Amino acid sequence: MKAHKVVLLASVCSASVTALGLSLWHGTNGAAAVQGIDPIQSSSIPSNIIERRNVSPPAVFSVSNFDRRTVCLVERGAALTSRSRDVHAPPDCEAVMAGLTGIRTWIDNEDGTVTLVDGQGAVVLSLTRGRSFTYEAVDATAGDIALLMVP
Repeated sequence: MKAHKVVLLASVCSASVTALGLSLWHGTNGAAAVQGIDPIQSSSIPSNIIERRNVSPPAVFSVSNFDRRTVCLVERGAALTSRSRDVHAPPDCEAVMAGLTGIRTWIDNEDGTVTLVDGQGAVVLSLTRGRSFTYEAVDATAGDIALLMVP
């Protein structure tokens, strides 16, 4: 019975000394580690993220000419300004509408319409927002053209 008490006392003393040693060691190293930590800074989310919420994301649209029964894909890409985006129409879009392959910029107008312009700034096509993710040609001379966002 005496041996059990001696082993128990030795274990408790050894655990106490180890805990004291670890707390002293951690206390000196912990202070040095805390000094190396960067402080948390408020406003870490850019403020212009609120402005970007209104800008449409990159997307692919199918462009349909219902008069000619032709279709092609147009890609709306990176933002150029707060209202304009880069846009690309491949060569097969020339069958959908003459001049469509020359478009370079997608401009979101304040009245909710969209203007597609070529590299010289000339308007190729004006669109108005339809249902859901569609746009329809405003110009009667453009024909029966619609853009539908591809998921």
